Amino acid sequence: MAQWKEEVESNLWRLYQRGLDFQVSTGLRESLPKFVDFYEGKQWPDATDSTKNLPRPVVNIVKMICRNKKSAILSTPVKILYKSFSENTNVERLNDFAISIQRDIDQEFLDKLAVEDGVKKGSYFYHYYWDSERIGPRGTLEGGLACEIIDPLNIFFENPAILDEQKQEWILIASRMDINKIKALCDKDLPLDSLNTDTSEGNYSIAEQESDGKATLLTRYFRIDGEVYCERAIKERVISKPFKIAPDLSLFDGLLNGDSGKTGVGVSKKATLYPIVCGFYERKEGSIYGLSEVESLIPNQKAINFNIAMSLLNAQQCAWGKFVALPNALKGQKIQNTPGQVLIDYSGTGEGIKRMREEQLSDASMKIVETLTSLTRSFSGATEVMIGEAYSANMSGAAIAQLQSQALLPIEDLKATFWHVKKKQGLVLLQFLMLYYLDREFIKQIRSENGEVTEVWDKFSSRDYRDSFFDVVVEPTGGVHSSIASDITLLDTCLKNGKISVETYVKAYPDSAITSKEEILKHIRLENESELSRLRKELEELKKAKQS
Repeated sequence: MAQWKEEVESNLWRLYQRGLDFQVSTGLRESLPKFVDFYEGKQWPDATDSTKNLPRPVVNIVKMICRNKKSAILSTPVKILYKSFSENTNVERLNDFAISIQRDIDQEFLDKLAVEDGVKKGSYFYHYYWDSERIGPRGTLEGGLACEIIDPLNIFFENPAILDEQKQEWILIASRMDINKIKALCDKDLPLDSLNTDTSEGNYSIAEQESDGKATLLTRYFRIDGEVYCERAIKERVISKPFKIAPDLSLFDGLLNGDSGKTGVGVSKKATLYPIVCGFYERKEGSIYGLSEVESLIPNQKAINFNIAMSLLNAQQCAWGKFVALPNALKGQKIQNTPGQVLIDYSGTGEGIKRMREEQLSDASMKIVETLTSLTRSFSGATEVMIGEAYSANMSGAAIAQLQSQALLPIEDLKATFWHVKKKQGLVLLQFLMLYYLDREFIKQIRSENGEVTEVWDKFSSRDYRDSFFDVVVEPTGGVHSSIASDITLLDTCLKNGKISVETYVKAYPDSAITSKEEILKHIRLENESELSRLRKELEELKKAKQS
């Protein structure tokens, strides 16, 4: 047994080192921290003796464009739905339960983090796992599905040239973890006093606190006879022998198979899918790691910062005039640039003290900045129309919508790529639902026609789906996460053209952009009622006048 542990231990660490070497050879470990720095605004190198007086302005077009692209990809809310090939399957309950689980793990927020990683670093990776410490909806310890976003520098593949993560021989995740949490993951027969902490420089120059007792935990997923197994190790030793990620369902054979004795195909006893979902922003040829939006923006960002810096440096150097003085012309006088200061020229030439003629930097550098910024936004697809900046007041709502539709065409491909990742999420989620949730109560949300949400209790059992086959589809939900500015512009145009009333205008106005909406609507209704009463009174008087 000791010999087996030693072999697995050295193998896991060797695979980890091999993965690190690959990332170094392809430039990932150098380029990704640089991308993050430029996104966060750390865009200037350390000052030297020759550049210590150079201004270091940052006009962060990298962050602006990345955030706009992220918002555009996530602008259309989508949901994962399961469709059954059997008419007798209650697929609606399965979908309700899947929505409940995604709400519990905050999948929408995780998607935002993932897409942000993709825009900045080119790739994003979801890691789904069963957390036995999760609290159920009734406040009891029931365990539940959990998910985390893995940094591209912390995940390694047997063959990084294969795009489909499910075709990998193995997938390895490295994570920094508190040593006490690592001990909780160890096999029961492992002596815990043999575990030691180690040090790490971090992938993004983020130093750990000296008091933190942490170690690098290696988690590897692989398959044996088509079933997914997991093993864990730290630098010095294996902490858990290979185990199936699926729970032991042998105790539930009678429940799963029912009275017929047949083995169900919906509730499989095996986990065949890796609990890893990989996504990329744009495909990089021959690599599971994708292309980042930041990479192509860095040269332009540097040029913009440098040209602005040179203009500022010129203004800084020319802010106070410089003087030329002949020997003994000043005789101890100090030029202080104070208003009204009088200097005596002791040279007798009348030319002993004079101001230097300084050349102001031409505006060509700032024109270059404007041109670079405009071209960068245009070719990256982050134009004013796409991000919903102000439109002409004379444009109709239909024209605005048409412009936005055209501007978003290049984004549709990025959206389609993300939706494909959502479909892979649905497959992994379905595997966990069928393996782990034999019986579970959950809260289902019911939305009425007027938009009110009611919560009711329901019960899900994967045993009900033992003979079912499913297809996973990703569909957009109603509405989009649109720009507030474009919404207001559209409303202003409709009101100006008489297409809507003032009351409709206020009702549709974004809640985050107006205060006391109900109070305003109340006064509008009172005025409308007063106007209606006045018109009725005038009508009655007109009728009386005609009768007389």
